Amino acid sequence: MKTILRPFIFILLFCCSSASGQGQVEYGIRFLPQATTFRYNQGVGPVIDFSKGTAPYDFRVRTAQGVGVVFNPLQRLRLGADLLYSLQGGGYYARKTNLDYLKLPLWIGFNSASKRKISFTIQAGFEVGYLLNAKLKYEAGTVTDIRSYVNRTSYGLSLAAGVKFRVLQNYFMTTQLYIYSDIPALASTNKIFGVYNYIYPGLRISLDGVFVPAKKNTP
Repeated sequence: MKTILRPFIFILLFCCSSASGQGQVEYGIRFLPQATTFRYNQGVGPVIDFSKGTAPYDFRVRTAQGVGVVFNPLQRLRLGADLLYSLQGGGYYARKTNLDYLKLPLWIGFNSASKRKISFTIQAGFEVGYLLNAKLKYEAGTVTDIRSYVNRTSYGLSLAAGVKFRVLQNYFMTTQLYIYSDIPALASTNKIFGVYNYIYPGLRISLDGVFVPAKKNTP
């Protein structure tokens, strides 16, 4: 995991130094309505699991919310980091799973035009999640702790594309279609009763303000 994160940490450090030189940092809030599910990996491969061939499941609409910061080392280049509290889980008949994750998405993005009121934007990134809580709730009200069946750490890839538009002088709203997938779910099967989110779609909404440090007066 440290080996995977190392290049992303380097990119963020580079962004910090570059952004201070360019004089612009964006910071704001994140809100992501997302359709998530909860699936046992039965050991026969992601295609069979995804087609409900081994275990039934249903999607649920849940949300992720948090804060983020964006650095602009170049006019159209954007690099950012978010900190999200992500509510995930799924359901089947009278049972629902509630999974709570703390997630750290790191991403790189591009704008079609940096100074226009409306621009197209696309971004891709790497996300690390840490499981905070995992419970199975029955319709009758019984609640069971299922943390022992869920991978404590998750990591995967995300992709988002949409539009960014100015709402006030120094504020921008970004609305994007968003998809995410755990990497192990697509690459391999799990050992015993592991649970992965294969692919789930969502809507990524960001509201950012531009922070421009005051220039130092030269004598």
